Amino acid sequence: MMESVCLRLVYDGNGPLNWSGKPGTFGMQDKEGLLHTGVRGANGTISFDLTLQVKLGKSDAPILFGSFAHGPPSGRFLYLAWCEAHGTLVQRLKLPLSGITWNDIRSAFARQEPLVGVLVDHHPRLTSTGANIGGSRPISWKLP
Repeated sequence: MMESVCLRLVYDGNGPLNWSGKPGTFGMQDKEGLLHTGVRGANGTISFDLTLQVKLGKSDAPILFGSFAHGPPSGRFLYLAWCEAHGTLVQRLKLPLSGITWNDIRSAFARQEPLVGVLVDHHPRLTSTGANIGGSRPISWKLP
């Protein structure tokens, strides 16, 4: 059994504290390390639309894969990344895809709507050495 699911990630945040903010230096990172810029909304959020393929896993759970799905089958995630104009990575956030169920996928397909995850990140922080704090951020994926 193989299907696909459309996802929309909405980023509502300010970006890292140590970052130039130049155009084209923030986006959804694919497996080749390229950043795909999103679409800025009127309210300042940035939306990323993508499609992932889905197959049945060994435990009957959906396994998501495609050019934006990183990590092992049982722990797939998306990367939201910021870099400088010369390409140096400044910060990367790991956004888990766990929690997306077959019911979610079938409902999204039936309604022909993406599953939407919103990341609110208004308080970026630095380590004691001045490095941006990345890491994993929880996301709830649901129909709009």
